[in-house]
Amino acid sequence: MPNRFWMIVWLVLAAGAILLLLTADAVAPFEDWRFLFAGIIALITLAGTLPTRARVMIAMPLRLLRTLPNVYWLSILIVISIGIGLWLEPYQPTYGRALKTIEYAYILSLLWLLAGLLAYDLDGERGATMAARLGKSRLTGVSILLTTFVILFFAAEAYLRIFYITTDSYGFTAMNYHWYANFYWGKFNSLGFRDYEPKPDPDGVLTRIAVVGDSFVVGHGIPDLDQSFPQMLERDLGSDTDVLVIADSGWDSDVETSRLDQYPIRPNIVILSYYLNDVDYLLQDPAASPDANFDFIENETLAWFVLQFFVPNYIYYNLVQFSSPIRARNFITDLVDAHLDDSLWQRHTPNLRAIVDWTRQHDARLIVLVWPHLAAIEATRPATARVRAFFEDAGVEVVDMTDILTGQNPSDLIVNRFDAHPGIAAHRFAADALAAQILETQLETQIEEAGS
Repeated sequence: MPNRFWMIVWLVLAAGAILLLLTADAVAPFEDWRFLFAGIIALITLAGTLPTRARVMIAMPLRLLRTLPNVYWLSILIVISIGIGLWLEPYQPTYGRALKTIEYAYILSLLWLLAGLLAYDLDGERGATMAARLGKSRLTGVSILLTTFVILFFAAEAYLRIFYITTDSYGFTAMNYHWYANFYWGKFNSLGFRDYEPKPDPDGVLTRIAVVGDSFVVGHGIPDLDQSFPQMLERDLGSDTDVLVIADSGWDSDVETSRLDQYPIRPNIVILSYYLNDVDYLLQDPAASPDANFDFIENETLAWFVLQFFVPNYIYYNLVQFSSPIRARNFITDLVDAHLDDSLWQRHTPNLRAIVDWTRQHDARLIVLVWPHLAAIEATRPATARVRAFFEDAGVEVVDMTDILTGQNPSDLIVNRFDAHPGIAAHRFAADALAAQILETQLETQIEEAGS
């Protein structure tokens, strides 16, 4: 490596890689090999820098490769592709997750290797000879095409990992998984919920409101917890109110009352957030499940590739699956049909009645927040109407988002074009409607008490 600049770059990369390899925490999959890698980098760098016969031995395979420029070019592409792949597959770097020290060590090691492949023992004369041979070779066009593909693939991979860590409606995609890993799992309070710690009693808390539900309550797709409707509602009602989140993604009506009963704090008001997939626990037959409208990859190798890399994952699940209007329409139809099926409804209502009974036994006020499918409000109205009628017949207050959101632009209400969960605007509508319902009834109660 006669060029002094590249020699310095190579030495700096080697020193950085060795230092990080020796100081990094033992994290799989390189925990058993990091000291070996550090030793190999140190030996090769010393041998390639010091004036010894080893420099000739290191340069020999590179000189041989450079006599076949397209093979040399292809070798570098393979090293880049495999090297980046060996980083992405085990560690899955994404926006919202800080890189580990071992990852920085690996990146510097890869850059050290590439710098050596590209510049070691390469002077102007050898470079000109390679360029002349490439210009005459018919394979150069293929090399350019492959290089373009590699650049575009990893550029798209980087874009999705940085700018598209978000959710989808059904929880199928790698992006959805990493959104939960980065912004949901592990971000719980001491009670195990995506919420702040309950306010202690001495702080002047007069009203405790428990919001029970599923992904709509926890703010699926919204990284900032404060932008979810339970937190907005707490701010709207003032410092003497504590809004408690008792919810988790995937909960259905069969578990919500028991989770409420297990919560260590008894609320004055319970808000049940109801969405149409709360009936999913009754749709366990694969043929009846709404998820049956989507195809999943059966080939294990292809499924692994689609799961580990964001570009094929985005293409397969987002563009092929979710963009199909037939699949989405069938999914919504299945949820509506499940609510209109009398036999299923009879099996479902005992769990709805259970939370009504619980609130009455514990002298708590119950408000049911009913959500339609935000991208198909009118199509799901028959189902939300049946849910609303059930609770109103039971003497329960209902805030029906079907009416509130009718006429709004669906794209303004949802998280993104592939996720029909409530976005920030829809959470704002819900918080406003609930605050109005709570304050209106409280005012009526105060007037009645003053009159008596």
